[in-house]
Amino acid sequence: PCPTMADDGDPDLFDEEEPQVDTSFRHAIIVDGLPIVPQEKHDKLLGVIRKFFTQVGSILANGLDMPTDPKTRQSLGYAFIEFSSEEEATAAVAKANGYKLDKSHTFVVNSFEDFAKYTSIPDEEVEAPPPPYVPKENLTSWLLDGAARDQYVVRYNEECEIWWNDPTKPDQQPEYSRRGWSDNYVSWSPRGTYLATFHRLGIMLWGGASWKKLLKLSHGGVKLLDFSPSEKFIVTWSPEGEQKEALVVWSTSTGAKLRAFQGTKEGEGGEMEWPAFRWSHDDALFARLGEDCIYVYESSSMKLIKDKQDKRSSVKVDGVRQFLWSPTENIVSLWVPEHLNQPAKVVLMELPSRNELRQKNMVSVADLRMTWHDQGHFLCVKVDKHSKSKKTLNSAFELFRLRDKGVPIEVQEFSKDITIVAFAWEPKGLRFTVVHADGSSNRTDVSLHTMGSKHNGRVSLLKTFEKKVCNGVFWSPVGGILLLANLKGTAGQLEWVDVNVMQTIGEAEHFMCSDIEWDPTGRFVATSVSHWRHQMENGYNMWSSHGRPLGHIKHDKFYQLLWRPRPPTLLTEHKEKEVRRNLRDYSKTYEEEDLRAKRSLQGDMLKQRKEKHEAFEAFLRETSALYAEQRAARVGLRGGMESDNESAYTLIEDVDEAELSYKEEVIDV
Repeated sequence: PCPTMADDGDPDLFDEEEPQVDTSFRHAIIVDGLPIVPQEKHDKLLGVIRKFFTQVGSILANGLDMPTDPKTRQSLGYAFIEFSSEEEATAAVAKANGYKLDKSHTFVVNSFEDFAKYTSIPDEEVEAPPPPYVPKENLTSWLLDGAARDQYVVRYNEECEIWWNDPTKPDQQPEYSRRGWSDNYVSWSPRGTYLATFHRLGIMLWGGASWKKLLKLSHGGVKLLDFSPSEKFIVTWSPEGEQKEALVVWSTSTGAKLRAFQGTKEGEGGEMEWPAFRWSHDDALFARLGEDCIYVYESSSMKLIKDKQDKRSSVKVDGVRQFLWSPTENIVSLWVPEHLNQPAKVVLMELPSRNELRQKNMVSVADLRMTWHDQGHFLCVKVDKHSKSKKTLNSAFELFRLRDKGVPIEVQEFSKDITIVAFAWEPKGLRFTVVHADGSSNRTDVSLHTMGSKHNGRVSLLKTFEKKVCNGVFWSPVGGILLLANLKGTAGQLEWVDVNVMQTIGEAEHFMCSDIEWDPTGRFVATSVSHWRHQMENGYNMWSSHGRPLGHIKHDKFYQLLWRPRPPTLLTEHKEKEVRRNLRDYSKTYEEEDLRAKRSLQGDMLKQRKEKHEAFEAFLRETSALYAEQRAARVGLRGGMESDNESAYTLIEDVDEAELSYKEEVIDV
């Protein structure tokens, strides 16, 4: 009951409330699923029940009742138990529900309060009114930007900011910013729909135009996160607690915990290999390396795939060291090192059928690395082989052509003096580049090669760029332009190369540069100095695709700049080629738009300058009028002398000379 006003009418004084009787039965439980026993076994069963539940809490006197049938004197299969507190009753439900008393009887335990809730359900179904419609935000709204701009996130100090990339616009402000948004780093999902932030108790996903919280994943102490390629699943890992279930797979759409896996194992030093799972391009399968096997799971059931006997099992491969998925098909490449008399081998396997498409045996293998072409047309296997004396290593490329029948392989070998520094496929193209150092001459060259064609082609060398100071290559996401970078130490040399004309189109230097990020469209590139790598010169530079500097931003404790990814294009490969062929026609339209934007910007700048000039002229007029008004006061203060007449003043100039030092020397001629 609500409190009432006292008799004196003062609303601030209230009569004491009447004591209320607690008529609830939160401290009582109902235990169903008990054996139905005759009267002579009644006391024995009560003793068993009492012994079990007194382990959880204190049962009240006369707090255990097991009803019987008045006619047969047999128990009815359920009992009521009253505990001394609600907490003990709650614990009893949690512990006893589902407990197997014997092979035929399993406890079904509920709170007594639930009994009233269930019995209050009407016999006839009443249709619930639908909730009011609340439109959801468009999570891909940034793709509708009229100027086709891209977004990027920067993190420095405690700040996280989302920016539109618009170098031509002066005095930009972040689209969204938030202090302390993440305890650790931030991460985009592969298609740019979500931004993930790390917190002590788990992960949060943000998105939409308002950057509101979309999903919360409770995983205490989480340190690592990985999205599946189509963003349907998230994998997280925490080093805290029991590692038996420290690796968790979540549903992105619902936030449901789908399955937990083993994290690190004893003897691994607490280091987690990441990503723990590798996903197929369509999210249908995900896999993890095991001992002499690969565990391949169906994402729909979270269970192992079936073998040819229709049994769920791992993919057995003795000694398997590494595997990678094709970016476009459910094919894995895996390699097995040499063991005893068995040669090393690389295998292409189709999953889930487990059919082997190609196998290549190799001997004297010291190390091996695999790199897929981003469209799945080719696979490059870099092999480091021992010489016969075991004192030197020779490198070679095994190039698999997956679009040709039988998957033919071409081999490209290098001399023993050549060390492969870096390798990279051209995105959406047929070329690849290799950075190689010549030990005999102590120089680094960059060579450009082509696969010739997607079908029935031949590898050939296009050009070698000699004496290049670089240790990394970064292709534009659309191909055609190659950025050579020297990220060793504090060097930071940058060189842009147009591989279509084989010419350098830009050179620059970013001192202490640690990271390079092309935007998704290949129009801009960002270079940055991260606080994780260097404690000085933190910040980032923005460049055009041809190496023209567009801006330099400095931040103390700058950590990250990440471009927001774009989803895969809906155009076919043939349509993309057609667009490239007609690019000049398309570019005319955009060049006109750029010119209009430039003129508009120039017009705005001229307008601002004119407004500032007019304001200054008005200030001069105002001060001149005030000066004229104060003339009489100035004359009075100077005893009638005209202070504004410059002819009344005498200019006297004094010159002071001082000799600083004097020295005579005799010079022999």
